[in-house]
Amino acid sequence: MATANEIKHLVEKLNAATVRIKQRLTERYLAQIPTQPKTKRGSDPKSIWWGYFPVVLVAILGLTITIMLFVQSMRWEKNQVEIAFREASQDRILVIQREIKHSLRIVLDIASFFEASEIVGRREFRKFVGPALKNQAGIKTLEWVPVVTDEMRQTFIEEARQSFPPFEILEMDDSGMLNKSPRRLFYYPILYIQPYQYNKQLLGLNMGTDPTASNLFSEAEITREIQVSPGIYLNDDGERKTGIMVAAPVFFNADNANEEPPQANSSIRGFAIGVFYIGEIIERALESLLPGGIDIHFYQSDEDEEGRLLYSHHTRLRDSSTVTDSDINQEISYAQEINVGTQQWKIVCNSASGKFTADTWSSWVIFFGSLAFTLLFTIYIATLVGRARQVRLEVEERTAQLWEVVQALNQEVIERKSAEQELQRLNETLEHHIANRTAEAERRAQYLEQFAYVTSHDLKAPLRAVSNLAQWIEEDIHDKLDDAAKEQLALLRDRVKRMHDLIEGLLEYSRVGRSSDPESLVDTQELVEEIIDSLSTSDRFSIKIKGKMPTLNTDRLQLVQVLSNLISNSLMHHGGKKGKIRIKCDDLDQFYQFSVCDDGQGIAPQYHKKIFLMFQTLESSDLESSTGIGLALVKKIVEEHGGTIKLTSEPGEGACFYFTWPKVSPSE
Repeated sequence: MATANEIKHLVEKLNAATVRIKQRLTERYLAQIPTQPKTKRGSDPKSIWWGYFPVVLVAILGLTITIMLFVQSMRWEKNQVEIAFREASQDRILVIQREIKHSLRIVLDIASFFEASEIVGRREFRKFVGPALKNQAGIKTLEWVPVVTDEMRQTFIEEARQSFPPFEILEMDDSGMLNKSPRRLFYYPILYIQPYQYNKQLLGLNMGTDPTASNLFSEAEITREIQVSPGIYLNDDGERKTGIMVAAPVFFNADNANEEPPQANSSIRGFAIGVFYIGEIIERALESLLPGGIDIHFYQSDEDEEGRLLYSHHTRLRDSSTVTDSDINQEISYAQEINVGTQQWKIVCNSASGKFTADTWSSWVIFFGSLAFTLLFTIYIATLVGRARQVRLEVEERTAQLWEVVQALNQEVIERKSAEQELQRLNETLEHHIANRTAEAERRAQYLEQFAYVTSHDLKAPLRAVSNLAQWIEEDIHDKLDDAAKEQLALLRDRVKRMHDLIEGLLEYSRVGRSSDPESLVDTQELVEEIIDSLSTSDRFSIKIKGKMPTLNTDRLQLVQVLSNLISNSLMHHGGKKGKIRIKCDDLDQFYQFSVCDDGQGIAPQYHKKIFLMFQTLESSDLESSTGIGLALVKKIVEEHGGTIKLTSEPGEGACFYFTWPKVSPSE
């Protein structure tokens, strides 16, 4: 049988042979280099085309940059056009807003006129609104509508007939005919209206029956502010136009003693009303601006009538009667919302066809200039690549010489194979010696195991005899024994039991790593609960499992030994009348870390390593049942499975044992 010195000698011979072979091959390689003849290899067509790859890359990048600059320039010019279009649209919207405010101001002026005057006659009303009718466009009617209660109806009619004899409070039926109004709680008759000549038939019309007017009156009275209706359709000599109705409330002036409200809980006197054509106001406002090629569309954008078209203004640069969808450039558009009194309008501006187009000549100059630069730069790169190709050919020629030297080295293959065979023979010899050593070690281990079993059997027999003899003696002369003798016999039986447990512990310790149960799927939650039930703990101790316990494929018996020993150790050495033990498992990538912690008397740091040694206990007692093998057995089982175990504890602060267990068995 080979000794360790012989194996070491064989390994040294193997390493020396490897070094000699490497040195011999290096010397022959260096000797071949200066003596090889120069040869020239033909150029590969693929390598030639691959050499011009930088030229193609430069050309592609140049074209890409040229196109990007061209597109960016076109985009910039388009943005400039859009900015000009947006500014022109904002100018027009600003002028229209100002014109609409002037129109609404007329109604406010009428309301202020009535608030300032106790009595306003028909002639005074006509004179007051006359300048507005001449100077302001888009006015259909300007009206004064007082609030009349049913008790005041007859008195109001008689006073109105003094200036207009046929006056009567009227209502319009479904056919459009005007009839005398039936009795109502409140009336809102038109008392004054201008222009009178075209609207005199509306005098006395009860506006309270009109839904639009009624809503305006209610909102104006509540808010005490001017109210504007959504877009309404108006008849202008048979032509249907869109307009708005504006109502401004007039309240009784508390400073005038002669004026009393018609009802105790009401202070409203009446309403100044204006009806306007939207289109005429807009066209009058845009007359002050030069035609700009912009079509403007007005939409009602309130919640009730969202998106309804109110009016469309077409640029004066073309005939609006011949406008088609193709004449509207939808790509250039600007939208803005404006407040018209209490209403909100959305104004959308679109450029007319052929207007606000980008002048792209500068973009084309950039395109052709960049294209020319790319062409010149590509030619320059191609020249550099050609020169580089000449250098590469010379490099390839030198490389061919080295290639021939490498071919010569192939002749060394036979010698290398011979060396490999020698190495293989040495390896086989080494493996044979190792196998013999391994077989010898297994025989010795088997002998030791057999010796341990025989020895334990031979030791257990006399121990049982001593234990039985002590028990018989105590039973035979029990009445004659004093307390000291009884204590001595109890101590004798305890020593025999400890000796028996010690032998069993040694046997179990020797079997670790040589015998194990087949691996199975183990639910550690269920396993720990079974261990707790088997220990029969009293109510003084609480054993709890914290968190979720894993399920793994492992040796169930050895995991039970580890957990059972640790939990029993915590119960046995707790040192208190009651206590808590907590069991937990953490996931550590390739391992599970189990912990068993108690709140007992703790262990001083200087004993943390001692407790894992064989036959080591921290307390000595005549009746101590601990053999000092439990924690040593736990440590050996854990380490046999590739894990580690440690203790963290301080005196009086309890103890925590942590051990790791692999997720996958080493045998897998």
